[in-house]
Amino acid sequence: MGNRSRIVLLALGIFFVGVAVMARFYAYPTLAVAPPDQVAHTTSTTTQDGTVFVVATQKETQLPLTSTRTVRGDVVAAEKIGQALNREVVVFDTAVVTDDDPAYAFPSEDDAKRDDKAPLSFVQERVVLDAHTGEAIAWDPDKATDNSGEYITTTLKTEDRKRPGDQVFKDGHQGLVLKFPFGTEKKTYKFWDSTLRQAFPIEFKGETELLGLKVYKFVQEIPKSEVPQAAKLKVPGALIGEKGQPSVVVDRSYQNTRTLWIEPVTGAIIKGEEKQLATIDYNGEVKITATDATIGYDDATVKKNVEGATVDGKAEGGYAEKASQLNLIGFWVPLLSLILGLLLLGLAGFLSLRPKARRAA
Repeated sequence: MGNRSRIVLLALGIFFVGVAVMARFYAYPTLAVAPPDQVAHTTSTTTQDGTVFVVATQKETQLPLTSTRTVRGDVVAAEKIGQALNREVVVFDTAVVTDDDPAYAFPSEDDAKRDDKAPLSFVQERVVLDAHTGEAIAWDPDKATDNSGEYITTTLKTEDRKRPGDQVFKDGHQGLVLKFPFGTEKKTYKFWDSTLRQAFPIEFKGETELLGLKVYKFVQEIPKSEVPQAAKLKVPGALIGEKGQPSVVVDRSYQNTRTLWIEPVTGAIIKGEEKQLATIDYNGEVKITATDATIGYDDATVKKNVEGATVDGKAEGGYAEKASQLNLIGFWVPLLSLILGLLLLGLAGFLSLRPKARRAA
């Protein structure tokens, strides 16, 4: 084989090694980021009626519950905060509404009975996350003069938003919040709990499949804890058997077993389930069951997360395909390109040495 052929082999070998390096260390990190304009909807339901304390009737009641979560990315805020922190971030606004009406919609601002039509539970948050790992990033509220900073609230009133430094939101969001890292590992992470305003360990418990997609199962055990309150919680004495007192100060306790099924390549949450127990306690004794329910993603949400679907004209979910694409770019393309490149370089080197060996003989 002539010098020209050896040069071609050498060039092709260098090319494929370069492809391997570019795919693994440039293309993959570029693609393995959470999209800043992401919009996602999830629906969770109880498999059987949950127990909730209905304020209007002042009674514990068995009700079917539906919880809907909406997540929307704020591209403008992500760009501003990313530039200020000199790192890739995403900013998401989330709202979780839980009610016995699966089609619950907030009443209009001018509705005279707006307060009477509040859902059983409502939590709204703005979180700033690392675009690669999904971990919460502290954002100084002093810099967030345009309200781009993180907050948490249980009402629709802007003045009720709790920001980092507040009594019930001291350190802001912590740990993982809406997703796991790209390339999720089989280890223990810390995952955010909105009720207690802090992150707790969530442990890897094994592999399984959902609709043919490999997922990692993680379980988080949150022990019974007192829920932080901005002001002391008071209830009528008669409600807890203290008829001689017009009102008494009580504690609200909460515990939860949260199970998440994660697609490991993308870090996406494919399915979630929670077994919640919240009570009203007086002098260390449980007096009222505020919530006792097991609620988890419905089948349609899991299917959408795996196979993908279009919601309001925008594609959501489809993590089976996204994982395949990332796995191709991050693993198979670099591996095969590196092997082919090294083989071509080895062949070019072998052919270069052959004439010398013949002359020596």
